Amino acid sequence: MISLTQLEIVDLALRFAACGQLSLLMFWFGRKTAVGQKRAYQFFVLCIISYILLTTPIADEDYGWLRRPLLLVTDLTAFSLWFLALKILKPNKSLLQYPKWVTIPVAIWCMGLAYFFLFSSAKGIMHDINHVIGFITLAYVVFVCSYGYFDDLIDKRRNARLRIVIGCGIYMAVLTLFELVLIEVKNFTLFSFINALIIALLSSLYTAKYIAQSSHIESATATNTTDIPSPNVHTAPKPRSLHADKLAAAMDSGIYKQQAFSIGTLSETIGIPEHQLRKVINQELGFSNFSHYLNSYRIPYVCRQLEDKQQRHIPILTLALEAGYGSIAPFNRAFKHHMGKTPSQYRDQFQ
Repeated sequence: MISLTQLEIVDLALRFAACGQLSLLMFWFGRKTAVGQKRAYQFFVLCIISYILLTTPIADEDYGWLRRPLLLVTDLTAFSLWFLALKILKPNKSLLQYPKWVTIPVAIWCMGLAYFFLFSSAKGIMHDINHVIGFITLAYVVFVCSYGYFDDLIDKRRNARLRIVIGCGIYMAVLTLFELVLIEVKNFTLFSFINALIIALLSSLYTAKYIAQSSHIESATATNTTDIPSPNVHTAPKPRSLHADKLAAAMDSGIYKQQAFSIGTLSETIGIPEHQLRKVINQELGFSNFSHYLNSYRIPYVCRQLEDKQQRHIPILTLALEAGYGSIAPFNRAFKHHMGKTPSQYRDQFQ
């Protein structure tokens, strides 16, 4: 029979309340989130729920058969964050489109974990190895989200990158602290209660905030679609803003040829606040990354030089450096992506 103190009963109640809130959030993700992302969000929230239930003030043997699946899902938290990051950064890209040398080992390892936790003793070195792999996975997620942060022009995605980096950092710090330093503290009843209280408060606040924002967006969308214009009415195209005209004039002057050219540098040069400049390039010009916007000027410039027979003697590296690229490798990747062929192949067709 399970015997609990009053503080442990309150602890348990807080955890169940948090699990209820997070379950509601999972349901809401299923209704309001894009198809490509909702499974990733739901998987991540499920890992959090498993952790909450696994750390209740109940002896391990009292969990019965439920402890094994809870252990499995909790140990998959790092992989759920990796999956979530992939879906946030590239929502339209399927896992099948990623390199097989990445996805296949991850799938094999996850299946190995399933066998380890569900059908074996769930004790041994594999548990520790998974913690190490989890740390490596989290470090990779932090790197991926940080790497393209300043290049990203979509505010919502930039905020998601920042939240993931901060969340991973806190998670790794807390895990290191209580697994390697303060090992005994996590077994105290008061610590478990404080942990449950914080989790319940954060779950309630985030769930309420997310549902309120989603409902507001939904109502605003419904309002905007009530007055549908007649298909026979031709509306004039929206004129470009003054910021867009100012930006176009600066880019046409060749400002993009500067090396190590960032959106911050561009903002300072033309006198437009960086957040407004991001909005102009993203919403008016249709670019999601600043590097893509730069390439839309740099690649055509290099193409014109490659088409000129008088510049046949100029090395491609020189042209790439003149266009603003710091080295040949990123230039070759960008050129191949935009033109479908290498710079040498492109030049040869004009000789």
